[in-house]
Amino acid sequence: MTVDMGAFEASLALLDVDADLDSPERVEAWLHDPARTAHRLVSVPTGELVEQALGVPAGERSTTVLPRGVWRVLPDRLLALRQPRRAVTVAEHLHLTATVLTEWGWAQSGHRIRTVRGGRCIVGAQRAVYALGYGNQHDGYEAGRQIQGALTTRGITMPYPHWNELPTTTRAQALAVVREAAAGVA
Repeated sequence: MTVDMGAFEASLALLDVDADLDSPERVEAWLHDPARTAHRLVSVPTGELVEQALGVPAGERSTTVLPRGVWRVLPDRLLALRQPRRAVTVAEHLHLTATVLTEWGWAQSGHRIRTVRGGRCIVGAQRAVYALGYGNQHDGYEAGRQIQGALTTRGITMPYPHWNELPTTTRAQALAVVREAAAGVA
């Protein structure tokens, strides 16, 4: 059986498989092109499909990929071995905190910062962001002030680590407060 290479290449072109994705920069640009669709026959841009699937608006979605598997249950001091330190803004720190809470799980962990399975309280998520090499201690402190400010606007005056542990606090509320704090950063 012989394959007509011209027809094969024409079919690949129709499927948009050959998109010159030969470097990480081109892949990132291709993924973040707001007008790009998953396929030529799909009318909804890929970004909107991802937003619908994740339930997170594009402006709040982090492009950072968190380590998976065993990394999320390791002590924070070992997370620092994985990445060099990178500068981030307070808003980026808060978006990353929300990403940790979403992907690794939110938890009411008592006096601990994480559960055995890797779920984190808000402070634990902030510490994980720092341990992964994002920002410095000042960013974490300012992010905490923003979270406390978001709680204060809701009429809650207790410290956010204590609020996180209340039996009435839910995952959705914790994520909403962190995202509200990120949106409020100037």
